[in-house]
Amino acid sequence: MLKSDEPIVEQDLQIAPPPDPNPLVPKLLIAGAVMILIGVGIYFLNPRKTAEISVLKTDIFAPHTEFQQLPGGGQVIGTPAASEDDVYVVATVSITDKLRLPIFLDIVSATMTTDTGTLQATNVSALDLPRLEQTFPQLTPLVSPPAAPPLRFEDAVSPGATRVGTIVFLFPRTTASQWAAKKSATLTVYLAHDAAPIQVPLP
Repeated sequence: MLKSDEPIVEQDLQIAPPPDPNPLVPKLLIAGAVMILIGVGIYFLNPRKTAEISVLKTDIFAPHTEFQQLPGGGQVIGTPAASEDDVYVVATVSITDKLRLPIFLDIVSATMTTDTGTLQATNVSALDLPRLEQTFPQLTPLVSPPAAPPLRFEDAVSPGATRVGTIVFLFPRTTASQWAAKKSATLTVYLAHDAAPIQVPLP
């Protein structure tokens, strides 16, 4: 029997939580393995470049234009009539979409390297071609069927598909002999889905 003057000691009951059947470390290992598998899948299944671009051929039109004197205009005796030499390059370009999304042309340019330096070409828009053909009918066979149609910036290249078209460049104040004697020429293409330009040689 307990005496009234003896203190009653209460013992705290400590109930331990049940052991976790799924410890944290295995969970982290499984999550890491899943992330590695996803990364490997993305690396091998996704293409590592946006597009393949090549220039199939180039056609050249090099007009020599002489400007007639305007009525009433003066001319210094002994000076030759004003003239200009230009080179139009019609490049037939093949673009293959390597993404799972459509791609679009953004900016297209061309340069030519000669003994005296580098010349920058002017891109002739597809909308300006009819007017240019009226001025130079010799261009029509180079940009009309059976030639490939002009590439337009609003035209999409479907995923996995290849599109072939022409792009016209003007190298002003350049002769056909200068083009033939060039060291190199380069086509540079910027795509809407890729910040890095794609450069290919112009034959």
